[in-house]
Amino acid sequence: IFKRNTMKFNKSLLTAALLTAGSLTVANAAPITTDQFDVLLTVDEVCAVVTGATADISLGNIAAGGAQLTPGSVTGSTTITTNCSVGSAAIIALTPVSTSGTTGLGNLIGPNYETVAYKLTSVTGGTGGTAWGNIVGTNTVTTAAALNYATPIITTVYATVTSTADVTPGAYKDTVNVSVTF
Repeated sequence: IFKRNTMKFNKSLLTAALLTAGSLTVANAAPITTDQFDVLLTVDEVCAVVTGATADISLGNIAAGGAQLTPGSVTGSTTITTNCSVGSAAIIALTPVSTSGTTGLGNLIGPNYETVAYKLTSVTGGTGGTAWGNIVGTNTVTTAAALNYATPIITTVYATVTSTADVTPGAYKDTVNVSVTF
């Protein structure tokens, strides 16, 4: 009987020793630490004119001595193509070089610096419509918001002669600068 009790005692003692040793091992292990980090990206808003996509506006040919030309009867158009980031709208401003004005009114300059007046608009129809200039919030044109950058936004601009063409025959020209804000 004594031997049996001693064996039970030794088994209990061995089990206790193993449990104690096992817990010492865990207690002495280096603590587990964790950390985290973020992956960041900032997408900037952008709107840009597609360079080279805008064609010249040709108002055609009229007979010399066109004093009979009714102002507003000669109109031509072109398109301005922009690409904007999702949800952004382009604000397009136009400035005729001949006048450097803010009003969208310009002059076609020809021989002897004679001029034929014209007006830029976003609508066709003779001399009607607000002139398209470069004062944001007053006479610029705002496009619809972009659905995605890859889809171009096409905006039409019209040039309409607003004076008679009773001038020296020859080629008449002006340049219009296009700028985009958003």
